[in-house]
Amino acid sequence: MVGEGPYLISDLDQRGRRRSFAERYDPSLKTMIPVRPCARLAPNPVDDAGLLSFATFSWLTPVMVKGYRQRLTVDTLPPLSTYDSSDTNAKRFRVLWDEEVERVGPEKASLSRVVWKFQRTRVLMDIVANILCIIMAAIGPTVLIHQILQQTERTSGKVWVGIGLCIALFATEFTKVFFWALAWAINYRTAIRLKVALSTLVFENLVSFKTLTHISVGEVLNILSSDSYSLFEAALFCPLPATIPILMVFCAAYAFFILGPTALIGISVYVIFIPVQMFMAKLNSAFRRSAILVTDKRVQTMNEFLTCIKLIKMYAWEKSFTNTIQDIRRRERKLLEKAGFVQSGNSALAPIVSTIAIVLTFSCHILLRRKLTAPVAFSVIAMFNVMKFPIAILPFSIKAMAEVNVSLRRMKKILIDKSPPSYITQPEDPDTVLLLANATLTWEHEASRKSTPKKLQNQKRHLCKKQRSEAYSERSPPAKGATGPEEQSDSLKSVLHSISFVVRKGKILGICGNVGSGKSSLLAALLGQMQLQKGVVAVNGTLAYVSQQAWIFHGNVRENILFGEKYDHQRLGSGASTSLGGRGRGLAWPAPSTPTVSSTCWMTPCRPWTPTWGSTSLRSALRRRSGERRSSW
Repeated sequence: MVGEGPYLISDLDQRGRRRSFAERYDPSLKTMIPVRPCARLAPNPVDDAGLLSFATFSWLTPVMVKGYRQRLTVDTLPPLSTYDSSDTNAKRFRVLWDEEVERVGPEKASLSRVVWKFQRTRVLMDIVANILCIIMAAIGPTVLIHQILQQTERTSGKVWVGIGLCIALFATEFTKVFFWALAWAINYRTAIRLKVALSTLVFENLVSFKTLTHISVGEVLNILSSDSYSLFEAALFCPLPATIPILMVFCAAYAFFILGPTALIGISVYVIFIPVQMFMAKLNSAFRRSAILVTDKRVQTMNEFLTCIKLIKMYAWEKSFTNTIQDIRRRERKLLEKAGFVQSGNSALAPIVSTIAIVLTFSCHILLRRKLTAPVAFSVIAMFNVMKFPIAILPFSIKAMAEVNVSLRRMKKILIDKSPPSYITQPEDPDTVLLLANATLTWEHEASRKSTPKKLQNQKRHLCKKQRSEAYSERSPPAKGATGPEEQSDSLKSVLHSISFVVRKGKILGICGNVGSGKSSLLAALLGQMQLQKGVVAVNGTLAYVSQQAWIFHGNVRENILFGEKYDHQRLGSGASTSLGGRGRGLAWPAPSTPTVSSTCWMTPCRPWTPTWGSTSLRSALRRRSGERRSSW
């Protein structure tokens, strides 16, 4: 609609007041209660779960029982928690992002810093759970097993001491598993909130643009799919290795205490292994970054191929396009295979490092003729095995961190890009519906014409070569007024030149011309989707545009007309639940354009009308309705 603001999710751009501590953390503090048997108020069971239920995911038991007894559908599933909804999280993320932009400006604004502010409380709680987990994991195998083995060697050992040590070992193992499950539960919910918040914000910013000339369709699809999943993986894996330094220090100190200086050999193996993992993870990330660019090109080419499939088949270009797509896919597959090989090698090294550390430690210990007993050997082996799992998570964390850095840069480019101000004005004459006065328009943006440093360097190199060739050539100088390539690139290429016409109420204006003469561009200019270089474009009221090719998504007639608006049975009529396939496969021509026209009439202020779907009276009703709207102009 011309003259209306961009689509915004409800209250997404409104700043909320600063909430108190109780308002912010009251639901989370209630989750810290071990058992909440009487809490049955929230629509989603996870909001009523206690600490034990939340960590063990037992709040899913009623849903699983219901799925066993009957088939689960969208209607039978519990509604989404309000704390995990896109509206709530996107609103909060928008406030944090606006504060960051206001503080340092859009260019210096750090999206990574905003992501950290958005989830730092939950990440800190996850780190606390991980610290408690590794403490329990270290105490059990190292201290308790060591004491149990020493107890078995004593001839006068008391039985109740051994039983107590076994109970303590069970308690530490149970506590370790509990805190590990709690950390994963926190990470999963944090990842969901971060993904929906940033994806919603990017989508809302994309919808606010009148055109997407500055970004390709393939890049948009990858940002809303692959990059969003990268955010999910980063929030899931990145907090887990934060406890590795604490674990390394604790295990090194304890191993040095019970084994001696030779324990440092095994610790050094782990220390050397960490940079190797980081290098392989960065190499994997480099391959994936290159693959993302190729994927963008492949998706864009496929989109063009499917959009122009009729033209391609008419000119018999199938083989040419097929070879092009296969070549792009071949390059993409090679990059993904390289990334997969590096990731597989990195993951395979993690289980080996503990064995290498144990063998080297005991070999050096025996070669130095130092004493090695069974309790000490078992304790050292258990300690190295405890260190193995956090190290095994490290490749996934580094990979997720590297990929999310690329994703955040791509998303920031969309968030800081603003839609240009509308050039459409209101005509002075109230009887004038449309007015174009000496209007010259282009599709290109001024921002997209800015030269990058690399481009400027190439232009300077080209200019130096040109001057050198002119100095040694005997050709005549260029004609007056001629410009070089670098000078011509500074001017925007106009598409519509000096267009002038007036459409008054009650009049009909027809526009005809050859293919590529600018008919569609003229309609886009009236919708405010181009860039005005000079002249005037004025529109009285609002315009509704119905494209030549109907845009119909998979669903029924009502969904294709309402687009989320409130359903009115009297106004819409019967038969609105008829299913439609993609591009209107369920309708005969020219009925595929009927839902699009109907949606336009529904969204614009007009007198209610009640067509009957699936019959010829629908088309006649649309003709009558179109005639009424045309005469009102």
